[in-house]
Amino acid sequence: MKALFEATVYRMRKSTGVKIAIGLLFAAAILYYVLAAMIAAGKLDAASAGSVTGLGDSMMIWLFGSLVTGILVGSDFENKTIHGAIKFGRKKIIANYMLAFAVAVLIMVLPYTLGSIICVFSKVNMQGAEGTVISIFMSNILEYTKNVFIGKLLLSYIAYAITYIGQLSICIPVAIKLKKTVAVTAFGFFFGMITALLATLASKVKLLDHIYQLTPYHYGIAQLGINAKISDMFMGIVVSLIFAGIMGLLSWCILKKANIK
Repeated sequence: MKALFEATVYRMRKSTGVKIAIGLLFAAAILYYVLAAMIAAGKLDAASAGSVTGLGDSMMIWLFGSLVTGILVGSDFENKTIHGAIKFGRKKIIANYMLAFAVAVLIMVLPYTLGSIICVFSKVNMQGAEGTVISIFMSNILEYTKNVFIGKLLLSYIAYAITYIGQLSICIPVAIKLKKTVAVTAFGFFFGMITALLATLASKVKLLDHIYQLTPYHYGIAQLGINAKISDMFMGIVVSLIFAGIMGLLSWCILKKANIK
């Protein structure tokens, strides 16, 4: 397992696609906070807030997260390296994918997390940039006060990062099924775009609404922001880890049926 994980990490570190994705994520995060601060300072028209949100985590992490997942899994099938890895066993292959995937997501969330934390503790004034709020990262900056316990602030970021692991984990079984990096990227970006729509549709039917609340897609600012209950944050973590585990099991079932020797 260790050798398999180390080989995967080496492959991902050498991947040009991964390097570009991580680099663009850091650039997008920096621009997101800089432009939001410019709007708050009146140096940029407030009407441009909608465009600035396009640089936010909700769109960028789904786009590049699905791309990196596609590279992680899809390239193994495209380059036939999966045939060499099969000797480790299908369970270890899935465990390796899940672990490498989780590390990759945490790295991708990092620039937005650091940006938000820096703005909070540097007391950057974002009042007036409310239009750029799409997740807890900007919301926490606007809502933070000295009365908020630092531990709760950090828990908010940790819970949100784990929620992203749960949300994006749906790309792993899709990647194993489709076996193509481009197809996984397209799926992930599209699915990320319609999650808000799915929430709206689910709210119309009581049973579907209950089911939706048992997925990581339900968790956002209200459940994970600094004004949320700590119990909701922990629930978000638990739900996301369980959902990721289910996706791992589904991935193993798909790989088990795949004709790989």
